[in-house]
Amino acid sequence: MWKEITSKITSNEISELASELIKIRSDEEVGEKEICYFLFDYLKALGFSVKIQNVSHNRPNIIARINGNNNGESLMFNGHLDTVPIGNIENWKFEPFEPVIKNNKLFGRGATDMKGSIASAIIAIKRFIEKNEKFNGEIIFVGVMGEETEGLGSEKIIKEGIRANMAIVGEPSDGNIYRAHKGTLWFNLKTYGVAEHSSQIKTTSNNAIQNMSFFIEEIGKMNSELEKINSFVGHPTINIGKITGGIKQNIIPDKCVISVDRRLLPKEDPHLVINNITKRLQRLEKKDNRLKFEINIKMIREGTEINESERIVSLVSNAIKLVLKTSPNISGMKATTDMSILVNKGNIPTVIYGPGYIKQAHIDNEFIELSQLVNASKVYATIFSELLLKK
Repeated sequence: MWKEITSKITSNEISELASELIKIRSDEEVGEKEICYFLFDYLKALGFSVKIQNVSHNRPNIIARINGNNNGESLMFNGHLDTVPIGNIENWKFEPFEPVIKNNKLFGRGATDMKGSIASAIIAIKRFIEKNEKFNGEIIFVGVMGEETEGLGSEKIIKEGIRANMAIVGEPSDGNIYRAHKGTLWFNLKTYGVAEHSSQIKTTSNNAIQNMSFFIEEIGKMNSELEKINSFVGHPTINIGKITGGIKQNIIPDKCVISVDRRLLPKEDPHLVINNITKRLQRLEKKDNRLKFEINIKMIREGTEINESERIVSLVSNAIKLVLKTSPNISGMKATTDMSILVNKGNIPTVIYGPGYIKQAHIDNEFIELSQLVNASKVYATIFSELLLKK
């Protein structure tokens, strides 16, 4: 049965839908409202029961369900509708929101992360339900806002009690099935000084930027130590991504702030991690009372992991073997996704599987290969067939 369905899936249909999605700007500045309403009409026409779920101003989710038989199992496809900003437009060879197909690649912001994947999933569902008016169970399509920041869209889905027996997050997975990923802890570290005229500086002066240099050095030591830890998702990391401080070069700065990204292993407790970092930095403070600091946590997104024995793992793996004639690598992802919310807070066994490569996400001239979109769509359709049709 799956062959009859997948034979109807074409790159033209997927690329047309993906292109329509790319045309609709949906970064944090403008929100996801317009793309939600586009999908509302599209999915309604396919026979879905569709709901727009407000999360914040101009930033809703879309939830679409199609039922075959209540006695069957339910499968959720989770995809985020937001994209990162385009960055410097001068670095783009193509207009970010005017998709172009060249050399069998679709270019545009969100092509890989992850409007192409959403199109692949929707076309897979479309072809599946065209062939099977009656099936066992339910397909739930969830398009969420805010994954690129705090994951508030998926948080809202879980908070309102939307559940499935299993789920797929369609992030680009490099051809792998990811059953785990790292978490993310963001915090700001602030140091203090005393503002004076720079001509008055001496060894006893209190310079916030110079004080920060001691903490930066210590964080560098932490990262070297973390590199020695081996795990399923790679080693944890700590990175200083931004620094601000001072007013002018002839004033001793009284404040300095760095923004820090600490990537967490699936079973790491983020609060214990921040406590350990705080204690370590307090040792420096004890040596020099000028090294007073303050830590302000900006975001916590936990890592997650499911067991390889979960049915969703074997379903996706078997579908890949059937469609692509290859055995997929089952591993862990270094980045952070909404999978952790579905697993940790919704108790939904979830894997990450989607077209594209993570290195193609968030870049200028973002693109995805059309063959990857087709392959993913055929795999999704095969998963629906294997799970929801009577044998």
